Amino acid sequence: MGDGWRLRSGYAVAGIVAWIAYRLLGLRRDVIRGNLSRSFPEANASELRDVEREFVRRQGEVVAEALYARSISGPELRERVAIANPALIEGAAPPRPLILVGAHHGNFEWMLLRVSLEFGDRIIGLYKPLRNARMDARMKALRSRFGARLVPAKSVLRELANFREAAAIGLVADQVPRTSPEKHWVPFLDQDTAFYMGPEMLGRALRSQVVLVRMNRLSRGRYELVFEPLNEAGEKLPTGEITTRYARALERWIRDDPPGWWWSHRRWKLKRDDY
Repeated sequence: MGDGWRLRSGYAVAGIVAWIAYRLLGLRRDVIRGNLSRSFPEANASELRDVEREFVRRQGEVVAEALYARSISGPELRERVAIANPALIEGAAPPRPLILVGAHHGNFEWMLLRVSLEFGDRIIGLYKPLRNARMDARMKALRSRFGARLVPAKSVLRELANFREAAAIGLVADQVPRTSPEKHWVPFLDQDTAFYMGPEMLGRALRSQVVLVRMNRLSRGRYELVFEPLNEAGEKLPTGEITTRYARALERWIRDDPPGWWWSHRRWKLKRDDY
């Protein structure tokens, strides 16, 4: 397969780097082990250690694949990332764009690129700009390779006012909502957890359907996207319900494949008592 040797070489190098960083030098070791032990209190030490080891190995994979994303072709990406239920997104169109919500599980860089192949420049990808302007420009160039329009999350409504052809809006919503004034607290992985309400608020404002984009790892370098609706377009629900549904769906995803989530993040820094 074309440049497949480059990806294989990348796996080898990134795997060694991940092993040195996480296993030898202990990068974020306490964070990873603390997150795992609190999230799976029923698991024994051996089971938790197995998840930790596989998480480290997968981190090397994701780094190699993210680097390879700079040159991967559209046909190869389609081959490596299948879509299980494409019919669910085929009818997406303005003025009610789909709200596609991902998570830091698996290779979310390939996820955006793969969805971009379906929508081209009709998808808006929301992101948080990096402080380093050069790195921010590189990241935007990578994520927009197949047409996606990268927009800072805080500017999405202004962008929609100027660009009326958006069929989908994509974002990752499992990050810590530190600066967001809107937070929804949900029991998640046996912990009281604050969730970012951006997808729900966009869905309400646009009367759109919010859809979880679940990226299942099939094998190294092979994935499947499954779209899971969290509501119906225009459905009237209590405040927080869509966010709760997202949290529950994400928890099922994580429990199905624990090593795929980013356990090295300090996900539970916020405490309800502080608000």
